[in-house]
This record gives sequence, C-alpha cells and structure tokens, in this order.
Amino acid sequence: MINRQNLSIVHISKELPYLVKKPPRRLVSFANLSSLFLALILITGECLAAAQLMVTPTRVVFDGKTRTAQVTVINSGDDSGTYRIELVNKRMTLDGQFEDIETPLPGEQFADNMIRFSPRQVVLEPGKSQIVRLSLRKPANLQAGEYRSHVLFKAIPKDAGTDIGSVADPEKISIKLTAIVSISIPVIVRHGETEASVVFTAVKYQPPTETAPLPSLLMEMQRTGNQSVFGDFLAELVQENGNSIVVAQANGIAIYTPNEKRNFTMSLRIPKDIDTKNSVLKVFYRSPADQGGKILSQARIKLP
Repeated sequence: MINRQNLSIVHISKELPYLVKKPPRRLVSFANLSSLFLALILITGECLAAAQLMVTPTRVVFDGKTRTAQVTVINSGDDSGTYRIELVNKRMTLDGQFEDIETPLPGEQFADNMIRFSPRQVVLEPGKSQIVRLSLRKPANLQAGEYRSHVLFKAIPKDAGTDIGSVADPEKISIKLTAIVSISIPVIVRHGETEASVVFTAVKYQPPTETAPLPSLLMEMQRTGNQSVFGDFLAELVQENGNSIVVAQANGIAIYTPNEKRNFTMSLRIPKDIDTKNSVLKVFYRSPADQGGKILSQARIKLP
C-alpha cells in the first residue's frame, strides 16, 4: 500500500487555475510531464476561472472629479473561498495579453501609489459577493496623462500541501496541483488634458483552413495620444444587392498606453446560404454602447 502525501510544488502566476493531475509514482516523471501540464492548464484555465470567480465591473476609470469607485467580487463556485486583493502593474502585449512588469519601460506610468482600497482580503460562501471600495489620492505635482495599474483578486488555496524537500521517500508520493484562480482588472487614472485617436492600419481577410474552419479578419490598429482607447469591433457584410448582415462582433477591446499598436483577429460567421461574391466587409471600431457608440475608426475590404 502506497502512503500518499499531497504536494503543492508549483505555482504558476498566469492568472489561470492549476489542473489537478496525478503523474506516475516516481518523482522524476513530473519533470518529464511538466510541459504537458502547462499546455493543459493554458487550454482549460480560462473556463475554470470564470466558473469560480467573477468580478464586476471589468475596468475602473478615474477621470474628471471622480475620486471613489467600487468593485464587486463574487464567488460563483460551489465551495467557500478566501480571496486576497492587491495592486499590481502589468504590460499589454501586441496581441492584447497582459504580462507582469519587472522593469518599467519608458512611457509606462502606474497608478498603484495613488489608489487606496479596502478590504484587502475577503472570505465568501458560494454565491455570495463583497464590495471592494477604491479611492484616489493624486499627488500635488502629478503630470497630465494616463496612469494604470491592476487590481488582482487571487484565491488562497485551503491546503498549502507539503514542501517537497521534507519527503524522505520520493516513491511514496502523489502529486496534486492545487487550483489557484485569479482575475485582474485595470484601474486607470486620467489627469489633466488627455486625448487619443485610433485608425486601422491593415485589415486582411483570412479564408477558412483545415485547422480554422471559420474565415477570419486580421486587423492592425494604431493609437496616438496620451490616453488609451477602449471600444467594440463590429464587422458587417454588404452584399452586391445592397443587403447587409452583421457577421462578427467583439466587445471590450483596448489599446493601453504607452502601446501604439494592437493586433486583433476576429472570426467571421457568414451564413452558408449567402453569396459573398463581390461583397464588401465593413469593419467598425466604436466606443461602447453605454458611452454613445461613437465610431472611432472604420475600414472596408472587398471579399475575393
């Protein structure tokens, strides 16, 4: 009979939960399977995170005379959970992903030293929620521009496990990777005169392939100014006879400062009974509907 000890040996700070997986009995096999675990985590993590932790709204903006805001964190799982709340700084990549910042780059401006929040840790039963209050304190000599940090909500595992160094016999263990769910939302501070504009610099139609059964639209955006942009994409197919239909939509797409460029790919759902010959795709990037839906940029391409 094998004496099993649970070991929480790896903590991946990717805002994705861990996949619970047991490798073969010998410890050395874990190293050989680590790449497989990481791949499975990246595939399944987003859905698991959404199933256990919810945060609303998904971004906070302090502008004008706004000095306070609140965020609601919800335990949407089936078990009670403890969540730690902290401010972190993140960088947006060219394809819209976020990565932790170790060394700031020129032009990166952070809001963490201006934001106060409470509480810093909450315990929630299933289905329960907690309001987190944020307040802004600007320094007197703050230069005009946009500053951004992120509020991170991270679940604290109930069982921290055993340090691997304390196990005498590596053949008498099993490995358990504990799920750690975390979500972060941007907190933006705008001070003084800020402005931004955005344009499409390239739009390309990508036909279906064996690996991607739906056609897609590849877009490149260019932002200028000292403020980020945030909006929704809409693609409209206009047929030769003048009829039109919406074939794609993606909401909440941002280009955060100091980034000037952003790439985005959007799948197109064109009904099979529609003839696309001589059709035109119109693409719009506009402000969110609750902010007026103003068109920020638009482009059009003719389908092959």
